[in-house]
Formats: sequence, structure tokens, C-alpha cells
Amino acid sequence: MNVFQFFNQIDVLNDPKYLIPMLIWIIIWKGLALWKASQRKEVLWFWLLMIINTLGLLEICYIFVFSRNKEDFKFLKNIGIRKNKKENEIEEKQDEDVLEEVEEKNDENNQ
Repeated sequence: MNVFQFFNQIDVLNDPKYLIPMLIWIIIWKGLALWKASQRKEVLWFWLLMIINTLGLLEICYIFVFSRNKEDFKFLKNIGIRKNKKENEIEEKQDEDVLEEVEEKNDENNQ
């Protein structure tokens, strides 16, 4: 039995036990992706996500691949995803150095 025969057999679009979970899945991912695209002021992505329906696949790709920022994944530092403690310390030091540089530039500009 191939995929098309399977879907013809269960009639997905007319059976609520398949349709309702599928709609919930689509609405959740589409909502998250549209919200993220609007927050990032990405008009083209917003309209592509609004018009094209791929059962959540395009939305998931947008959220986790195309809209990645370093800030989006800072929470990973706190839950130990990094390789080791030394790498964490190095990256924290680099973050602190960058922050100090920005603060110095702001102080120079304010004077």
C-alpha cells in the first residue's frame, strides 16, 4: 500500500479525528512563524508564510533555520549545551569584552 492509497482509504479531510489535530498543528506553527516574521519586520517571509500552506514544514524551517540569530540561542548557555566548562568561560569572557566595548563607545558618544 502506498501513501496515496493510505490517505484515500482514511479520507483525512473528512474525518475529524485526523483533521482536528492536523489543524491544531498547522495553526500553532503558522502562528509562531508569522509572529516571528512580523517581529523581525520581514514582510516577504510574512506573506510567504501566510499564503503557502505546507502543513507546518515551511514554518518550522523558517523558525529554526532561516530566522536564526545568535541572541535566539543564548538560553542554550544556561542549560549546558556547550561542549565543556572552559568553552563556556571563553564565550562569557568574549561577551563581557564586547559589552565593555559597546559601553565605552556609548560613553565616548555621550561626552
